[in-house]
Amino acid sequence: MDSINAQNSYEQEVNLKDLLFVILHKWRIVIAVSVVFAILMGGAKGALTYRSQNAPEAAAQREESYRVDLAQYENNLSSYEREIQNLSDNSILQQDYLENSVLMNLSPYDFYEAQSNLFIKTDYEILPGMAYQNIDYTSSILQAYQFLITSASFLDTVNPFPDLETQYLKELITVERGQLDPQKADTRINSSSFTNLLTVRVRHNNAKDAEQILQSILGQIDTLQSQVSSDIGTHSITVLNTSCGNNIDLSLADAQKAAAARLNDLRTSLSERETALNELVKPSATAPTAAIALKSTVKYGILGGVLGGFMVVFFICVCFLMSDKLYSPAELRIRYGAKLLGILPDAKGKKKNFIDLWLDRLEGRAARGLSDNGYSLIAANIKSYAENAKTLLVAGCAPSDTLDEAARQLQSLLPDIQVIGGGNILQDVDAIQKLAGCEGVALVEQCGLTTYQSVELELEKVRDLGKEIVGFVVYE
Repeated sequence: MDSINAQNSYEQEVNLKDLLFVILHKWRIVIAVSVVFAILMGGAKGALTYRSQNAPEAAAQREESYRVDLAQYENNLSSYEREIQNLSDNSILQQDYLENSVLMNLSPYDFYEAQSNLFIKTDYEILPGMAYQNIDYTSSILQAYQFLITSASFLDTVNPFPDLETQYLKELITVERGQLDPQKADTRINSSSFTNLLTVRVRHNNAKDAEQILQSILGQIDTLQSQVSSDIGTHSITVLNTSCGNNIDLSLADAQKAAAARLNDLRTSLSERETALNELVKPSATAPTAAIALKSTVKYGILGGVLGGFMVVFFICVCFLMSDKLYSPAELRIRYGAKLLGILPDAKGKKKNFIDLWLDRLEGRAARGLSDNGYSLIAANIKSYAENAKTLLVAGCAPSDTLDEAARQLQSLLPDIQVIGGGNILQDVDAIQKLAGCEGVALVEQCGLTTYQSVELELEKVRDLGKEIVGFVVYE
């Protein structure tokens, strides 16, 4: 009764391992259907593609598309090559600039600055009571000095260092208009005239060179004064003071960082353009229609194979889940709490190749050639489970010849027990009559043939007659 109660309370669960091996054992069908679907889908798509590609309209469209792609490729190629050349040239120039520029190699926190203040005086006077005044050229004269002192032609003349290029010398010199500190102003200059001042500054990493450049500029001031006087207007220029000392300029640190960042940006942009140029692929001429059709055939052939395989696997899963046939001997123990006397290979099963044998080993199924040892194990289990039984009926849903073979083998191995060969106790009248006269029953079942419903009916019939179920013998 305990087994029947266990049977009634059992809730069927899907054994994923069994399901997996059911699919694997059907590998021939899966492969065959996949190949068929691959051929059908790939062949059909390839034929349609070949036909459409051979149409005159398609050929003209491909030719036009090729011309557009080729023009775009040539435009991109020319653009990348020009950009790479420009970026390469600018990177080299920027690198040379950072290495050779005196200003870029100054310490912004410790450099020397030579400075001189120049006072420009013109003959401009305000005419009291006059509606019209003379033109004041002071501002123009100051601007002229600012331009001339920093001009390349003037710097070539005053450059005291032959090895110092003019562009690097120009960076060291600044000319500004501003006011002089009144405490340091010459007593001869009215404070209201401070806006007529020019301040010339020269930076260098040592005081001697800074002073030498400044003195060279001041030495040519008279030449500039004559030029500006003849071009703009009469004026006088006076050097008020000259000094040299250490200085700090945080803006110079920012400028140096910006120059270094510019070089990094140029190199990064150059690397990106070179990568883009290397990845640029020249469009090929119009591909042959056969090649295009072949690509479609392969693509849809793979898709068809996957689809066919999926459909077969899905069908196998549905059949497994809906099937009531015994697949694994372990299910008898799990469902009904029955004893397994032994598991034997199906002697009449079809011959298996190495793949099926390998799958059987992975699944743990009984191997061929072990039947004799299997019967001995079954006989030993019967002796243990049915010590007092004098008669034993061998019956079940397995084929009749399998039942006869099992009975014959067990009779030879159990001389102290009368082994009676029976048939299907659900259908065979003779088997039912033999069941009434025996003391124990060994049920023989066949995987893939026996159904769980028939097992339940067998168990119910045996228990209704008050007979002992010794256990199950299962052929896989």
